[in-house]
Amino acid sequence: MPSPLGLLEERELDARRRLEECREAAERARAAVAEAERAYERAVIAWEGLAAALAGARGVDGSPQSGEPAVAAAPGTVVPVWSEGVSVRVLAPDYQRIVVLLDDAAREGTGPLNCRQIAQRLGWETSAAGVEGVRAKARRMAERGWLAKEPDGRFSAVFPPGGGS
Repeated sequence: MPSPLGLLEERELDARRRLEECREAAERARAAVAEAERAYERAVIAWEGLAAALAGARGVDGSPQSGEPAVAAAPGTVVPVWSEGVSVRVLAPDYQRIVVLLDDAAREGTGPLNCRQIAQRLGWETSAAGVEGVRAKARRMAERGWLAKEPDGRFSAVFPPGGGS
């Protein structure tokens, strides 16, 4: 029969081995996350560079220069930085819907909305992936001045959608 001290020592060694395996796995995960963040940052920089290059022929207010025809934003386009005089119409349709919805919510007195509420009210998917998609859009718009992000993670419109036209 094995001694109780021997059994405890064996359990301690097993636990120590498992702890080291977990630490190594965590370090690999941290390295993978860091690489993914670098790849994401490179992609954002590329998109912003492309958007800036494409916007070069446009005026500060987003209006076309030199007689160029006005073009509506296409789905999946980069969200421009909001500034006075820039209309909500420069946003892709899904982004426009979010801004209008949040403005309507403010006028109704329901205040800022969380991402799940936004998805529900727009009739979009409310699964975790669907809500994360809304969160990514809302965060992007908040970073660029279109929305205000509350400390609790809810979002509100910064100005009436027609106010920037």
